[in-house]
Amino acid sequence: MSLRKFLLLPLAAASLLRAQEPLNPPVPLASSSTAPSPGSTALTLIAAERAQELGFPSIAAGLYRELLAGPHQNTASLTLALATALIDDNRPEEAERTLSSWTGPRGATWHLRHGLAEAGLRRNDAARADLAAVKIDELPPVDRAWYFFLQGTLLGAAGDLVKAADFYQQAERAAATDLERARFLLAHEQARLRVGAITPEIADQTRLNAVRFHSTATGYDFARQYAVMLNALGRKSDAVAAIQAQLLTLPPQERARAGDFRLLLGLIAGAADGAGRNALIQLLETGSDDPDRQRAALQLLAVASTRGPARAPFRAELDKLISPSAPHPILEDLLLFRANWALGDKDYAQAEDDAHALLEKFPGSPLKPYALCVLTGSAWEQRRYRTAADDAFQARAASPPGEARAELGVVVAEAWFRAQDFRNAAEAYAAALHDLPSTVAPGVLMFQRIEAQIEARSLDDAQKALDDLARDPAFDIVDRWQAEWNLARALEVKGDTRAAYDRVNRLLAGPAQGLPPELRVRMAWLQARLSFDAGEPARTLTLVDSLTASLGGLPASFSDEIASTGALLRAQANFALNREADALAVLKKIRANYPKTDAAVYSYIIEADHYAEQDKIVDAQQLLTKLADDYPKSDYAPYALFQAALQAERLGQDKNLREGDKLIESLVTKYPNSPLVFDARLKQGDLLRKLNEFPRAQQVYESLRTNFSQNPDVIYAELDLAECDDAQSASDSPSDRSHAESAIALFADLRDNVDAPLDMRVEAGFSLGDLYKRRHDLAQAQDVWFRDVVSAFLLDPPRAQAIGAKGRYWMTRTLLELGELYEGQAKLDDARKAWELILTEKLPGAALAQAQLARFNSTAAKQ
Repeated sequence: MSLRKFLLLPLAAASLLRAQEPLNPPVPLASSSTAPSPGSTALTLIAAERAQELGFPSIAAGLYRELLAGPHQNTASLTLALATALIDDNRPEEAERTLSSWTGPRGATWHLRHGLAEAGLRRNDAARADLAAVKIDELPPVDRAWYFFLQGTLLGAAGDLVKAADFYQQAERAAATDLERARFLLAHEQARLRVGAITPEIADQTRLNAVRFHSTATGYDFARQYAVMLNALGRKSDAVAAIQAQLLTLPPQERARAGDFRLLLGLIAGAADGAGRNALIQLLETGSDDPDRQRAALQLLAVASTRGPARAPFRAELDKLISPSAPHPILEDLLLFRANWALGDKDYAQAEDDAHALLEKFPGSPLKPYALCVLTGSAWEQRRYRTAADDAFQARAASPPGEARAELGVVVAEAWFRAQDFRNAAEAYAAALHDLPSTVAPGVLMFQRIEAQIEARSLDDAQKALDDLARDPAFDIVDRWQAEWNLARALEVKGDTRAAYDRVNRLLAGPAQGLPPELRVRMAWLQARLSFDAGEPARTLTLVDSLTASLGGLPASFSDEIASTGALLRAQANFALNREADALAVLKKIRANYPKTDAAVYSYIIEADHYAEQDKIVDAQQLLTKLADDYPKSDYAPYALFQAALQAERLGQDKNLREGDKLIESLVTKYPNSPLVFDARLKQGDLLRKLNEFPRAQQVYESLRTNFSQNPDVIYAELDLAECDDAQSASDSPSDRSHAESAIALFADLRDNVDAPLDMRVEAGFSLGDLYKRRHDLAQAQDVWFRDVVSAFLLDPPRAQAIGAKGRYWMTRTLLELGELYEGQAKLDDARKAWELILTEKLPGAALAQAQLARFNSTAAKQ
């Protein structure tokens, strides 16, 4: 497993996110399908920060480089973070190059890192100059530990080891968490290994001093210095042997000294294997008197075990340390590391168990945000976005003010968006804009907020928010225009073409400095399209002329696309202005000049629509079938076949209906994955019923129920199937009433289906009662019509208000039939009440109701 996949929530989640579907539908010239989304950027940044805080600076550096290579807002903060990681990873040359290439302002934070890099390169005079340029009050709290560390490093290089040790301790005390303090302890120990000029004579004298003061505190210090000097002289094996010999002679009461020597042995011999790894494991298992050194050992072992054969044994060691009933001194750290390890292995159950255990056992732990981030990462990777949003929200609340807190706000918003809870997403994006991370462009979050409101169908709120945000200079022009595009399209889909048209007109009348010309042209094309939809064909012609004139200098493929689709608008406008000859000439020119474009294909549909409106049905049908024959691979081909079938139905003759049936069969056979298959099959059933081919129609409807059971419109196939069974029930034999029984069951289910449209439920209730009436079961018919239709829907005020035009038609049919049923039973008052309901409820068919009432010479009939 690679390092980038190893650590933490955000890293794993960010990698996954980049492989997921685009966050939003495409907008003109947007790069959202390839560029990281705001959430993935925030997750990657959190991953880098957490990696460094937990002692994995090489992972952090790789992630910062990735962020710097992509779209971002604040190069300065990322550059400083990268330099910090490189310094922490003992790569001062790379850190110095990173800082030197930066052209931004060189304030206290820059000088601090440059000084650390210079000190790492042992250019101490230059480092002191940088340190002199730093005032501690100008540093953020997270940098102050590094300030003390640099002081200690320079004092140590100057030989003042006492003062150096004091500053190193200040650095450790300034750390925010125990794990971060362990990082500085390690940095201190590593700095102690970088001794100055050493000769064999000095080393030998140090050995003699260690022998002279054997078994005393001074002797132990000399023994330690001797091992460090041997390592500096390139005699690593001798240094390891010296430390091992010292460990063998240490008395039990010197356990703290043992921890110090074991940590030193791990640093010199290395944590990957052998004596160094064994010493660090022993420190973890037995060094209960020194939890800080245990945390340092944990970090060294973890870094050395991220991949290769050491990975599995390290997790086994974590299991061993966590399992005893007596709590380990650094149990919360062990739980966090094992949780992250499990997350890297996609062992989500273990990762979540450990994170929850940390939160339950250590509710006030400073590692709480880390544990919550593990939970966020686990939920995110499993695409449980609602849970991810909740966990990220808690992690944000538990984090101190700063970048990580701001980044988690973006994660919360995007998790809600991906969970399709767009109202919560819109609110979360608005909150993220008030606490903006430096690496996420505000315009992107503004765009996302509008997109969430659009997806939530809160178009009024989206318009108000977009108008407010447009006054913010941070809303860059590209994001703003793309938000306007999506909002205009949403308004158009809703049927509010005029509002969309007005917005686009205002936008294009305003300034557009810095806008890519392609996006402005796209918006001008949309303006022309909306002008036509708004009923202004004459202006459409003017706008298309301006659009065509603006294409100079643009890429040829883009220019052809706009020119050809603009020409389609010109043809439609001419048709609307009754300039048929001009329109047909434009369509012919499109096919000649742009033969391989979608516009050339769609030109046949526009011409066919024109003929259909003029009742030139044969001409329309011929054009549509020509399109399907000439462009069989076009996305418009199945649509053309479907439309051709509808035109055949309009002709009405049996031969035409059979032709429509064949066209639909061709559509389904050639394009089985087309989204039109369901609607086409539904229409095919209608055609077959008109041809009285009920058995085939029944097969079609049953196939729709089977193959499209998850389609929300399958309920219409069930209604048609019920009517098909009803039509065949007349031929049922006394011993076989399967069609009637099937129709009764289907009509009853539809009438009682609370998820079905109300109008359909009324229709199903009428049809069920009508079927009972034709079977001479008048009592059942009466019960169904009055109890299950009139009383259930018309006499229930909330439902009565919700009945649509079609449902009101079927309610009138129900009341007319119910009145006649009552009349046949000599229940004249009930009959009159049924017909009067048509008038009092203002249902259609008032004339028919009055005619019935007139026969009774009722008062209502005279009104």
